[in-house]
Amino acid sequence: MDFEKVSQIYQEAYNQHGYSLNSIFIPKGRQKERFDVLTQQIKDVESFNVLDFGCGLGQLFTYMQHKFSDFSYVGVDIVPQFVAENTIRYEKANFLHIKDYKEIVTKYDYIISAGVFNLLYKDSKIEQFNIVQETLTHLFAQTNKVLSVDFMTDQVDFQQSTAYHQNPTQIYEFATQKLSKRVIIDQSYMPYEFTIHIFKDDTVLRPDNIYYPLS
Repeated sequence: MDFEKVSQIYQEAYNQHGYSLNSIFIPKGRQKERFDVLTQQIKDVESFNVLDFGCGLGQLFTYMQHKFSDFSYVGVDIVPQFVAENTIRYEKANFLHIKDYKEIVTKYDYIISAGVFNLLYKDSKIEQFNIVQETLTHLFAQTNKVLSVDFMTDQVDFQQSTAYHQNPTQIYEFATQKLSKRVIIDQSYMPYEFTIHIFKDDTVLRPDNIYYPLS
């Protein structure tokens, strides 16, 4: 991925709109609905850590403060303005500027990524899907429990030329063949978006032939 190009797109939006959902190309909001689904596999009642990959305006941290009592949060983004402003706004969170997903080398219980793949960064959707696969493969290696990522679905009547719409079946096949057999795709919360949860532990409990309970 041309990370410099991607960063520039968001920097220009930020320069125009400031601290606004328009700067992350989500003018209609509905972040709570997305975060409800992205965090629904967090089962911990005690301390856990989470990585917000592509944290944008850091709104996931505020949401999680109202939902969970004991967690540590790290947000990373390729846009330096986002990281700088978030660091000032959210004193209890940790924000880092990265230039490449490969800089993620620490393990996290949960990794969440919201809206990272909504823009089309390549001329070809085949090239873009290659980026998706490479990124998810790397992030999954750094996940202790669950990797949760949302996408816009391609099951729509209209697609903007600058947007990336992921086929749910395609991402399901990739995840189950390359990452984990234990996967959930949730398309129940919005008609044009979906979230995939990929579980690290896909061990089968014998002789019951069920997955081990989530912990």
